[in-house]
Amino acid sequence: MGLLESLKETLGFGAKVPKVEDVQKERMRLSMKEEQAIPELRKLKDKWKKLYEEGKEKDRYERRALLRQMNRIEGEIATKDLELAKVDLGIRALDKMNSILSKGKEIFKGEFWNKIEGTLTSERLMDIMVEENFNEKQVLKRLGEVAKISDKHVLDAIDQLPDEEIEAVWGKEIETKELDEILDKKIEEKKKSLEIERF
Repeated sequence: MGLLESLKETLGFGAKVPKVEDVQKERMRLSMKEEQAIPELRKLKDKWKKLYEEGKEKDRYERRALLRQMNRIEGEIATKDLELAKVDLGIRALDKMNSILSKGKEIFKGEFWNKIEGTLTSERLMDIMVEENFNEKQVLKRLGEVAKISDKHVLDAIDQLPDEEIEAVWGKEIETKELDEILDKKIEEKKKSLEIERF
């Protein structure tokens, strides 16, 4: 299942573009789900560790029985972990969506925003968010395109937004050590992509 399907499955919106309040309610629902899952996950991990410790004192046959239990618990942990990852992704997507909807409402005032709400579905909004890699500026430009808005003031307002890609590179103070790590990571990625191109 791709990122988008996972998101659509996690977020419970209807067809219409959600209102900011709906996004906030959905975020609260997911936060509660996350708060519930974390202790459950911890309990499973503790149970697994206890069985592991128990196994140190046992013979081979008893260990085999313990191993079956441990394998079952590992499966439950993996399922819970996956569930938590989906919820976490959902929460981050909702925070982004909240920001996009708030800025969108501000930039596409009145009739323009009504036009967007009338044209767009929540599914399409999520498609665009994923296609544009959650870059707010790009998502807002696409929303304007979807609703066929060509008003110069609106387009200029979107252009005035901070550029996230530039912010991501130069926006925050970074320690020199961190910079080396970033560079190493980028070099590794480049090497991998070069190896792929070679084949």
